[in-house]
Amino acid sequence: MSMLPEGPPRPQAATDFPPKGPNSLASTAERGAARLIDLLIESVPVLIIFIVWALRSDPRVDQFPRWSLFVFILGAVAYETAFVGWRGQSLGKVLLGVRVARLLDGSKPETSWSAMRVLLPCALLAIPVVGPGLYLFVYLWAVVTPMRRGVHDSASGTVVVRAR
Repeated sequence: MSMLPEGPPRPQAATDFPPKGPNSLASTAERGAARLIDLLIESVPVLIIFIVWALRSDPRVDQFPRWSLFVFILGAVAYETAFVGWRGQSLGKVLLGVRVARLLDGSKPETSWSAMRVLLPCALLAIPVVGPGLYLFVYLWAVVTPMRRGVHDSASGTVVVRAR
């Protein structure tokens, strides 16, 4: 008797996806471009903080506030969790025509899994010195895996596929 749930088998290899069109694996270029668009959107609050800080202080004496990193992390987590949990796509993914899908059945991930997907890389940013490198590693891992899944996709049971 198997302890695994009955149901359709989940894709085990890149060949289990259509070669092109809807539900085919998104390319790393599409994923990277969507990530860059989302990073720009997520960076807006920190940019506003920087502008206000630069206009109100003496840059020779003051340092840029370190807490602004946590504003970025909180904003990124809220943005990604809300959009991916709501429609399976962030704004960057909408523009690039890709979506986040559960590996098990292709549906959009629940909000809790969307949060897990973004919390992993963002939590790494809080680690001094090596955090940004680890953040990049999480996303760049998709370049070397056959199903183009980053570490955050593996942790949350998701895959990025084309929406159109």
